[in-house]
Order: sequence, then C-alpha cells, then structure tokens
Amino acid sequence: MKKKLIIFDMDGVLIDSIPFAKKYFMANHPGVTSEMYDEIHCGNFHEEIKKYSHLNKEKNEEERKIRQQQYSEIKSKTPMFKGMRELLEKLHYEGYILVLNTNAYKRNTLPILENLKISHLFDFVADAEISKDKIEKFKLIEHKYKAEKENALFVTDALGDVRDADVADIPTVAVTWGVHNKSFFEREKNHNLIGIVNTVEELGEFIKKY
Repeated sequence: MKKKLIIFDMDGVLIDSIPFAKKYFMANHPGVTSEMYDEIHCGNFHEEIKKYSHLNKEKNEEERKIRQQQYSEIKSKTPMFKGMRELLEKLHYEGYILVLNTNAYKRNTLPILENLKISHLFDFVADAEISKDKIEKFKLIEHKYKAEKENALFVTDALGDVRDADVADIPTVAVTWGVHNKSFFEREKNHNLIGIVNTVEELGEFIKKY
C-alpha cells in the first residue's frame, strides 16, 4: 500500500495561537499594524520579520531570553481548535502518516504537543531548528517518506505557505480559521491549492474525498 502523507502547519491550523502570537509581536514591535502582521505571513515568515527588526523593543540578549521564555510558557498552554484532536486521532488510526512543517522553534513546538498529548500522533516534526525554509523542509519530507505527490497533502492557514508548497509542488488545502481568511487565498492562482475549508469538519471531509 502506498504511503498517504498529511503535512500539517501547526499555528493557526491545529492550535489557536495566532491571536496571542500577533499581540505579542505587535507589542514587541511598536508601529507594526494588524494588517502588516498579516502580510508577514504572505512570504517566508523568518525573512519577513527581519524587515521589522529595527522596531524590536528588546534591547539586549538577557531581555530577549526572558521574553522568549515568557512567550514559550504562555504558548505551551494554547488550546487546540475544537474537533482537531479527534480528526488527528482518526487519521492516525486510519494509517495516515502525519507530519508537521512549522515555522516555530522546537521550544515552541514540542511543549505544546506534549501538553496536548498529541506528540505521538506525528511521525516527524520539521521545526525551525531543522530549517527556516519550508520549501527545503518539504523536499526533506518528500525524500524521507519517498511519497508520491498524489499521496501527499499539506494543510495550512497562510498564503506564504501556499506559495512555498506551490514551489515544492505539494497539493495543499487552506483553512480559514488561522492567520488568513479566504480573501488571501483568492488573491492569486496557485496550481497546488486544491481546496479552501472553513471548519475542521470540512477539512475532515475534504481529506476523506481527496
């Protein structure tokens, strides 16, 4: 049987972390608006945030580490979206290989997965320590599992990720409950974007049909 691989983004797809992350970033970078924050997620997140590094309020390494720890502790308690746990468990039980491709660092990924008791559902976690380039991580994942394109699916909430998956030629479904709403995904034509869903239930049905 051919391997069926589902690659999930984490923030804004599995967990409801975007409001906190957005508030934190804007508080740390005075002058950044809500609209500007949304646009950051239209490209490579790590490259885009560099454009606002001159606004960062953290004045030294010690302060940066303290705020980093505070952020990690709060984020580790982020809840999952309703119905997502059940969907992940169902997919895992049915034999899908579940993988994460996230912009988050390990310190902001593993504690959440462990607190939510879902870490065992994921076969591999491609975090920012592995690479800050999602295209590179898509290629790594594809090589690791020797998965054929038609047996892989990426789930994300950001236009930037859709663009990266387009370059990597990974079929993608976008969810509208994260950082970007439907209007972002309709800005342009990406051949790999094969669906847009508005609820976790719709996502489950989409995967089943796909």
